[in-house]
Amino acid sequence: MEEHIATWVNVIVNIEPEPLRHYLSANSLSAILVIVALMVLVRLGTKRLEMRPTRGLQVLWEWVWQSFEGLSSSIIGAEGSKHTPFLGTVFIYVVALSLLGVIPGFVSPTASLSMTLALALVTVGYVQVCGFRAHGWRYVMHFVGEPLWLAPLNIPIHLIGELARIISLAVRLFGNIFGEDTVIAQLLAMAAGILAVIHVPIPLHFPMVLFHIFVSFVQALVFTMLAAAYISGAVEHHDEAHEGHEAHETAQAV
Repeated sequence: MEEHIATWVNVIVNIEPEPLRHYLSANSLSAILVIVALMVLVRLGTKRLEMRPTRGLQVLWEWVWQSFEGLSSSIIGAEGSKHTPFLGTVFIYVVALSLLGVIPGFVSPTASLSMTLALALVTVGYVQVCGFRAHGWRYVMHFVGEPLWLAPLNIPIHLIGELARIISLAVRLFGNIFGEDTVIAQLLAMAAGILAVIHVPIPLHFPMVLFHIFVSFVQALVFTMLAAAYISGAVEHHDEAHEGHEAHETAQAV
């Protein structure tokens, strides 16, 4: 459906060579534009580093780093700072993708299930890598479970659980952002109809745009907290308490 939406990105897609269109859709191109924009902002904020910055993008990025370092440590534990780059990147990227739809002429790539599914696959894949790094091949015992004679039953159950994580992350983010974008589009259509009748512009969609911004940040935070809780469960020892369990329940409730 994305190729039928009138956006600036589709203008670029429509002038692409035919073979390239099969590999670079409007959503993927939007995601690439967001990556480039974030890279430019990061570069501008780190080009001239100061020991004690008082203004500029360096202050912003340092505040973001400290915030997510605290979040990582509170959910994952003492080694949570190791995962701050990943968790911070996930949050910023998801927020940027979702907020892109607020800009006239663009749509949110996270309003596409294929995009949110890709984000969920990368996140769950990272969780498995963290588990293997922390425990080596003993991490496989997480799927085997105890007692060993129940392995034929435990392995499918745990694999289904990992699949459920992917579906949960993808569908939750997709459903919220797609719903917001759809409502905003319908309100814009209603405003255009009213304008044609009374010739007075009424921004019916404006309150929904503000709500969309709020939801974008909330859903990015939920996505990040769930990722941190999954990492916590993968890297902790089996005889330790699940430090991220409470955060996982809170994020699931949101």
